[in-house]
Parts: sequence; structure tokens; C-alpha cells
Amino acid sequence: MDIGTVQRVDIEQKMRSAYLSYAMSVITARALPDARDGLKPVQRRILYAMGDMGLRHDQPTRKSARIVGEVLGKYHPHGDSAVYEAMVRMAQDFTMRYLLVEGQGNFGSVDGDGAAAMRYTEAHLAPLGEEMLLDLEKHTVDFHDNFDGSLTEPSVLPAKLPNLLVNGAGGIAVGMATNIPPHNLGEVADAIAYLVDNYDRADDVSLEDLLQFVQGPDFPTGGVIVGHEGIRQAYATGKGRVVMRAQAHTEDINGGRTAIIITELPYQVNKANLVERIADLTRNGRIEGIGDLRDESDRAGMRVVIELKRGVEAAPVLSQLFRSTQMQSTFGVNMLALVDGEPRVLSLKRTLLIYIDHRFQVLTRRTQYELEKALARAHVLEGLRIALDNLDAVIDTIRRSRTAETAMRNLCEKFSLTEIQARAILDLQLRRLAAMELRQIEEEYQEVLKRVAYLRGLLADKKKVLALVKEDILDLKQRFGDARRTHICEKSESGDLSLRDLVPNGDAVIALSRMGFVRRLPAGVLERREDLVKALKVSENEGDAPLLVLRAGLRENVLFFTDKGRGYQLPVHQLPDGAQQPDGMSVAHLTRMDADERVVGAFHTAAYPEDHYLALVTRQGQVKRLALSEISSLGTMGGEVIGLTEGDQLGWVMPAQDEDDLVIVSAEGRAIRFQASSVRPQGTSAQGMRGINLKEGDTVAGADVVREKGELVLLTATGFAKRTAMDEYSQQGRGGVGVLAVDPTKTDITGPIADAQVVVSGEGLVVRTARGASQLVPLADVPALSRDSWGRVVTRTRRGAIIQVEEGTAAGFARVPAAVGDPEKSAAPAPAKKTTTRRSAAAPKATGDDGAAAPARRKAASATKAASSAAEVPAAKAEPARRKASTDKAAQARPARATSRSAKAGSAEAAADQPKAEPAADAAPSKKPTARSRKASDSTAKETSNKASAEAAPEGESTPEDKPTRTRRTRRATVTTPPRRSRSSKTKAS
Repeated sequence: MDIGTVQRVDIEQKMRSAYLSYAMSVITARALPDARDGLKPVQRRILYAMGDMGLRHDQPTRKSARIVGEVLGKYHPHGDSAVYEAMVRMAQDFTMRYLLVEGQGNFGSVDGDGAAAMRYTEAHLAPLGEEMLLDLEKHTVDFHDNFDGSLTEPSVLPAKLPNLLVNGAGGIAVGMATNIPPHNLGEVADAIAYLVDNYDRADDVSLEDLLQFVQGPDFPTGGVIVGHEGIRQAYATGKGRVVMRAQAHTEDINGGRTAIIITELPYQVNKANLVERIADLTRNGRIEGIGDLRDESDRAGMRVVIELKRGVEAAPVLSQLFRSTQMQSTFGVNMLALVDGEPRVLSLKRTLLIYIDHRFQVLTRRTQYELEKALARAHVLEGLRIALDNLDAVIDTIRRSRTAETAMRNLCEKFSLTEIQARAILDLQLRRLAAMELRQIEEEYQEVLKRVAYLRGLLADKKKVLALVKEDILDLKQRFGDARRTHICEKSESGDLSLRDLVPNGDAVIALSRMGFVRRLPAGVLERREDLVKALKVSENEGDAPLLVLRAGLRENVLFFTDKGRGYQLPVHQLPDGAQQPDGMSVAHLTRMDADERVVGAFHTAAYPEDHYLALVTRQGQVKRLALSEISSLGTMGGEVIGLTEGDQLGWVMPAQDEDDLVIVSAEGRAIRFQASSVRPQGTSAQGMRGINLKEGDTVAGADVVREKGELVLLTATGFAKRTAMDEYSQQGRGGVGVLAVDPTKTDITGPIADAQVVVSGEGLVVRTARGASQLVPLADVPALSRDSWGRVVTRTRRGAIIQVEEGTAAGFARVPAAVGDPEKSAAPAPAKKTTTRRSAAAPKATGDDGAAAPARRKAASATKAASSAAEVPAAKAEPARRKASTDKAAQARPARATSRSAKAGSAEAAADQPKAEPAADAAPSKKPTARSRKASDSTAKETSNKASAEAAPEGESTPEDKPTRTRRTRRATVTTPPRRSRSSKTKAS
């Protein structure tokens, strides 16, 4: 238009068109993410610029100001604050579910603190940020000019990561806004893999099919989602309303008061503002019953403590907090994103299909690029092969040419080569004419031909490209997938609230140590045994090791039993989380245990109704059955579960119905199996009845309930173990002396029994020592042997021991539950008929030894069983006869080991007939724990320890006078326990 010319326009039409142009610019170029890579333009430019600068995750970080300047100067013509704030959000672990940028310095906090200035912080790409840029150089996406046309930038990233769903998005455009919640990478990957497998019938895939994989949003701050209605609506229509609540539980504190502990907040809730809001409501009297409020959050995790006044119930206060504060908030889902440059509201299935189509195009273009490169290389190699086949003529042609250009034309004319091939021949170095180099050229040519065939086959088959899409996403899941952080509560949004509703409905693994420290682990550690070993070894300190590992639901309760015959009950969700407190917390700190009490076992109650019974076994062989209804009201204050005589201790607790059998094993190797129905149920203060008749100095080393297809695993003090099918232990009457469970002639090598439990196929063992070391042992690694034998695994050089320890330091083992759905990995049950015995090198080979030994052993077992169930004879008088008869039979059944078998048998019988030397009156009896003086010198104590190790009782019988103090010193995982100064110990029996 000429200057001075006046043009008449409609102001309404002009404003409408100008405003629409501005609105579309904001919508497409600033506020809304692209549905393919889930990024806004500024985020895409930041990642591209960082990749162009070489800021990979394995490279040093660079100043944020340098990165912002790079983005501003080349790609993003807006303010520096917009670029820096976008980069900061991509580096905040409470904003992004999976970080794309790794920052160094102050990048803000969940309390609302802002990031430090860009001149102070540094950053580089996170591993997943690099995955967003993968294959960008292979022409996989289109590029367009930057704002001044001097450079080009990608219009979209290849985005191997489904970023739109896993990290979500939020933005306010003109007349519209987007708010997409983050999701769990593993769940999204499984849904994508399912859609790829059913791509041809994608229209028939329903929302129910996808909900099998994608449970709901998974916020980086955790929390709880209440109800499924909002989730289903959002996934079906692209719009919905998700109610979020804080994760909270109650704890008992001093003075009989209760505290509400907040450990997780709803997404995008400012913790500092929340605490201030609660304080204001308390001061104004709108919330009553709160006595104190403090924030104890640290690097280990969030912890906001709300102490209640004495006598105030937690549930009403918690309901008021949810109604009046941001402890309950709403996330309005609006899955709006750009599709082909236009804003569209997307359902869950549509979002996943857009990602699959985008990855399909990226992989197709990558394949085409690689095929062009392979064909170009094959073309060059074909020219080189022609030149090498006519090497003398080629050299002569080049020598006769005056210039390089002439030589190239002559080669093309004489050998029908292209200009590219001729140039490659002229560039060929003389060293490439060696025989080895010639062979390498031929091998490379064949490899390139194979690569070309593969790439052409890939482009010709769409299913193969889709298979690559599935392979890539499952690879991301394997490398970067993790467990859900946000739990989904089944209760309706409009229902009444209770504390139980806040607890997610899931499973957990509870690990209890010998020193009474407990922690809660994810149920997935049972499927990843290396993670379980790492988790169990975290808290290993001197004198501590795993005692018990069990699976329980988060909404269940756990009963803890102590050696004093008392029980304490705690909810599973209130146990310390192993991720936040790797060392766990002492049960004594969670309950009102006395200082001299020691936890000996735990039991989760919800798996059994109240009409079920528990069997309790003491160290002195007393057994008792107690109805669960009798102890259902136990809490942190605890209560008596069994009456104990002086010097006795509670040792084992297990569920036992009338149809079950119980097995009790003593330290000296006697085992008895009897029906649980022979033990009548009694009250909490009853002392029970005799389960096994122990001889003087002997104690119970282990007790368990017999399970179907179970095997009894015995562990000795010197690290030997064996497993025997429970069928070899016949049922007897309660109160007898039992049968032999070990070979009595090997006890001087193996030491006394330290632990005994019934284990089934698929379970594992965590063997612990008295020094605190532990080792995970698969059940299949424990040798399967007959009941009264150690076979050929026991030698004086310790060959065959499952854990190498010092003399007499194996303390027991913890039974590890099998993972859900795990195949049976253990060996078959132990053979009941035949046991191979090591033969001396000097002994002549005799046929039929084993065949003769097996019937003799069965005969000896029958004689032992008959002796144990003989007429009513006082135990003190009958025991020597039984021991002599058992020893004589065992000696007769064993095969010869020397040249003269009869002579050896006679000497064995003579040795068996020798009475055992009685200990002095002032000395500790044989097979009983010996006290070690603290005042003795190190050398004297060590000599005494080595001398008495074969006769020492299991470490589990000793009770420390005081509870050891836990330190954070980590112990290296080793199977050999280092020596240390001897320490005195006392037992309750002494």
C-alpha cells in the first residue's frame, strides 16, 4: 500500500483475524505439546540444543546460563526466564515422573522454593533425555528453519520414550488448556506392546483391555487416588476428575497419644503451604484435637508429624484435614494435544496409537536411511572388488594417465565403473593391497549384502517394523521401569473415610532381623533375588542378620512375639519403609516392649480367620495352642501369650490346625513329629504341655508345622545343612524323645543343630551367622539326605558345608517365601531309601554295601521308634537304654571304612558302648552354651572358643543382657566370618 493512502477496514473483522492468528500461534508454538513426542516447542528446543552441545548423561554438566543462551540464540526467540523455567521443570523429580534433564545445584523443592539463578546451576541430559534424541541424525524426522533461517531444528523428536503419557503435560493456551497426568513407564509399555500385538484389530481393543495394564496415573510424589470412576472417564473421553489424597498413617507416641504421619502428598501440592494451612485452621479452632505440628522431612523422605491431644481419635481429625486442606485435592484431566498441528482431545487408546504410528514412521525412515548407506557402501566395495580382480591392469591404467581426473575417466571407461567407484579406487591406500586386507574387503562386502537383505525385508513387512516398536518400548521398561508410586484406593469417592481406606491394597515383604529391627520391602524383591540379597544385607551389623522374611498384605496386621512370652500387634503399613529407612526400625521403638525382651518371630493375621490356632514352642520343649481370637485385640502395648517357667523362653510361633502335624528338633539331633490336635487349646496365661522329652543339657533348636511336600532342613553350628523329606519322620505321640535326625557319629564335626525349619520347593534360605553375616542359599543347593545320616558331604576339612564359618558360629536361617508365579526351582524331595557314604581310599571295593546299609538303617529306625514309644518308663531311666540301643543299631548299619570291615564294626560298637564323660559340677554341661569371661585374654578366649565349638549350642539360645546399638557401618557380604574378641554371654537357663 502506498504511503498516505487510507484503506477502510472492518475493525471487528480485523480484530477477529488478528486475535485468531495470535491464538493459533500460542496454541501451536508455545502452550500445547505435540501428541507424538509429548513436548512443547521450548522443551524440544532445550533437549535438541543440549544434544547438539554434547551434554550427554556421561559427560560433565554445563552452566545453565550457557544452555539457556544456546537455546535463545539459535532456536527460541522469547525471554530467558521461560527457557530456564522449562529446563528446571524437566530436572525436578517432584514434577517429572521420569527426568529428562539432570541438574546440579538448587533446582527447587516441594516446599515451593524456587531454583537458584541460572548462573549458579548446571545441567546435562538424563539417560531418558538421550532416548528422546536417539536416531535424530538418521533423517528420522523433518527439520524446518529456525526463526531467522540461519539454522534448522526438528519439528518433532524421534521420542523412543512415550513422553506424553509417562511425564504428562500442563499448559494454558488461548481459550483452551491441557492437563495430562504422568503415568508409570512399565504400565504404558505393556499397553503399547499389547496394542502392537493387536494392531490389525486395534478398533476392537476396548478400554477394559487397556485397563489391565494401565491402572491409572502415577504421580512422582506418590499419594493415593480414590476410586476408579474418574480414571475410567478420563481414559474413555479424554476428560475426567481424579481425586488425590495424601498418604498418611498413625503412630502411637509417648503419653498414650496418637500422631498422624504424612509421608506423601498429592501431585503439585506445596508442603510448606499445607503445613501453614493446618496451623492456621488449628489456631482458628476449625480443626480441634491437634496438639503439635512439625515438619521432620529430610533426605530420607517426607515426614510431617501431626500430634493429637490425649484421648483424641485420629480418624475424625484426618477427615477434617482432607475436607479443609490440600491433603485431598482434585486433578482435572484434560488430555489435549496437537495432532497434525491441530488441538485434539485424546482418549487413552488414541494417545497410544499416535505414539505407535509415530515410532513406526521413525523406524521406517531410519531403515530407509540405513539401507541407502548400506547400498552406497556395497557399491563402493563392488568397485574395489573389480579393481582387486584386475589389479595389474588398474595400476597400469593409472600409471599411464597424466592426471587424477584422467585416471578416473580411464578407469570408468575401461572397467565400466561409476565415478564414485573410480574415486574410491584412486583413494585406496597401498597397504590395502595386502592379502589380509583383500580378505577383509571381501568379508565386509558379504556382511553389507546381508545387511541390505535384512533392511529390505524389514521395509517390505510392516509387522517387522511394529515388532521393532515393541522391542524398543520393552527395552525401555527393562532399563528404566520401576514400581508404582501412587496407590489406587478401591473405595468410592462419596463414601465415608476411614484410616484403612488410605492404605493401598497390595502386598509387601517384611524382613525381621535377629536384633529386632523390622522394615517393609516391595513384594517385587521376591522375584528379583539379587535385589532381595541386597535389601537383606543393608542392615547387617555386627551380631545382626535376617531372622524372618514373610509376605503380608498392606492392610493386614503383624503379630510380633518375644522370648518373654508376650505378643505385640502392628499394621503392616505402619512398618518403616525400606526405601526410606534402609536399616529399618527396632520393634521396641514401635511398641512398648521391655528393655530385656527380644523378638523371636512374627505372624501376619489376616490370612487366617479368628477360629484358627497358633502353636507356640519354647526352648525347653513346651508346646501350646492358642486361638487367634484370644490375641486379636493386642496392640502396641502388648500382652501375654504364654506362661513361662523360670529359665524358659518362647522360641517359635506358627499356625497349626487340628489336621496339621508339628515337628520339633533338639540341638542334639532328636526330632519328634506329632499331631497338633494332641495339644489342646489353652488361654493366654497357660504354660502349655510337653512337646518333646529333652535329656539334661539339651534344648529345642527348631520347630515348625509340617507342610505338604515339605522337607525338613537342618543347619548345624559349623555351617553344614541337609534336607530330608518329612515322610521319613513318622508320626508319634506327643512328649516322646523323638527319633534321630542326624548321624550321631558326625556331631563332633558338624556341631549341634542350630536351626530347623520345614521348607517347600520354590523357597530360599538366608543362612546367618552369630557374627551377623548372611548368605542367600537356594534350596536346591542344600544336599538331600536321609534322616539319620550325613552321607558323604561331611568331612573334617569342611567340604560340603553350605556356608563357611568359624567354629560354631552358624546361628540359623530365615525362610524366604517363593515369588508369586515362580516355577519350582528346587530339587525333588530327599530320597528316603538310599544314602551314599564316602569310602576310604584304602578300603577294598565291596559290592552291595549300600544295599545292605539301607535295610539296616530302616531296621535301626524302626528299633529307635519302638524304643521311643515303649511302655511308661521314667525318662531319667529309659533314656540311657534308648541312646545305647540307637547307637548300637546305627553302628551296625554303617558300612565298613577300613580294610577289615568286621574289625572296624567292632571298634565302632565298642566306641558306642563307651559312656560319655560327665561334666564337673562347676562346669557347663556338654552340648550347652559355655560362658566366656570378658576378663580373659584374647588368646585364651580364642583357644577356649575353638576347643568348645563342637559342643556349643546354637546361638539362638543366647539372650544378650543389653540390646546392641545399631550402627550404620555396612558389612561386606562374605561367607567367612572374621575373628573377633570373645564376648561373654548368658542364657536364661543359667
